[in-house]
Amino acid sequence: MWQLSNPTIKRAKSKFSVSGYPKTSITELWDNDVQIINAVERVNWEDDDLQFQICACGYVGCQPSGWVSIRQTASIAVIIPAFTSIKEASQDLAADYFPPLYLHKKGAIFTEKDFYTNHLSNIAKFPVFEELRQLTSWETSKLFQWEAPSEVLGHIERKPSLLPDIIMASSDGSFIEQTEHLISLIERLLSSNHTPRLRRRTQQEQVISLYLDMAGFPQWDALSFDGAKYSLYLEPDYIIE
Repeated sequence: MWQLSNPTIKRAKSKFSVSGYPKTSITELWDNDVQIINAVERVNWEDDDLQFQICACGYVGCQPSGWVSIRQTASIAVIIPAFTSIKEASQDLAADYFPPLYLHKKGAIFTEKDFYTNHLSNIAKFPVFEELRQLTSWETSKLFQWEAPSEVLGHIERKPSLLPDIIMASSDGSFIEQTEHLISLIERLLSSNHTPRLRRRTQQEQVISLYLDMAGFPQWDALSFDGAKYSLYLEPDYIIE
């Protein structure tokens, strides 16, 4: 995940054109060099899943992808892929609800509650923080899948499932035991009805890096361990509990 740090609005000449109507100015939302929304005025803010990157015609849903969901968990808001819309769409249409390219490249977005309220809610029509839906256990499992490197937990359209024999070592302890804990924690999220939360890792919780049997042996910071139990870990420094 990556933290929204410098959200700004820019006025731009509309690229949207409708026959018989003049082009108007629109509002873009940026965070540093990333364009988050290409037309704030056109977003379907009244819906649960939102299209942040809209077709040049100006109509939501005209072009595929660019879809997100905004959820709250504990004291943070997260902007994640529209997992529910992807799941509920037919196989032929699921890709229409894929997220914007920046979520593919950088991962999900998070922001602290106060920052969300004092910045995003003031410069765009983002829902009030308290009215955001809670991140569900299933959505948390999908978020963990999304953040994992090299689709090691499978494609976004499928149930999170660890590729067989993909973990070959860990930074500390038994990678075989840790793989079992990893699978168990993911299965618990998938089958649970409780509302999980993301919280900051404490100094007493050690990050466990798993090394994957792929080209270059990539490192995956997937778990934390407090001396008694394992938890799922999300960069940068969040624990799922």
